[in-house]
Amino acid sequence: MDWEAGITSFLDQVLREKGTTANIPEVVRAREDIDFEMVQGPYRPYKEILRLSLKETFNRFQVAYNDQDGERLIQSVPTWPVFEETRPALDRLARKYPLAIISNIDKDIIEKTKASIGVSFAVTVTAQEAGAYKPTLTPFQLALKKLSLKATNILHVSSGFRYDVPPARRLGFRTAWVNRKSEQAPSNQRADHEFGDLTELADFVENSTS
Repeated sequence: MDWEAGITSFLDQVLREKGTTANIPEVVRAREDIDFEMVQGPYRPYKEILRLSLKETFNRFQVAYNDQDGERLIQSVPTWPVFEETRPALDRLARKYPLAIISNIDKDIIEKTKASIGVSFAVTVTAQEAGAYKPTLTPFQLALKKLSLKATNILHVSSGFRYDVPPARRLGFRTAWVNRKSEQAPSNQRADHEFGDLTELADFVENSTS
């Protein structure tokens, strides 16, 4: 899912309605950082995280917040766009391997998101089910239990480096970072593989097993 495009479009619309001139990219980055801090605290439903992170972001930029803003954000998440290559690439991978999701969102939201993607997943793990969010180890450990596989037999793929790559590597997963914007990884950290999009990932996997 193109999370950045989704949240950017949402914030752009809401802030225009409020008549604010806040810099949208700065607001997007601030909300993401607040979200990241919140998910590392005591568990609470992601809908609550969405509401609270949006409220704190608006407060930081001196934008009036009301409860409807939070509800609109929650409703918007399953409508966020899917990258064009997502379904074709995952369809290719699913011919040989079971696909799994480890998600930081609530079960009802991920089910709607999966419907938008249109690909079948063998296993889904949510923060709601695990009672904890990435980057803690708990969701990854639950995924291992559900898959009944050794971590070394799993390639964990993510575009969110700080949420996924460090904890996955700690547990022994092989890791791949989908780095669409050619960003720099955090210092002293790396993924086993790096790709520009999911098509490159599918090409790599097919060539590695052909």
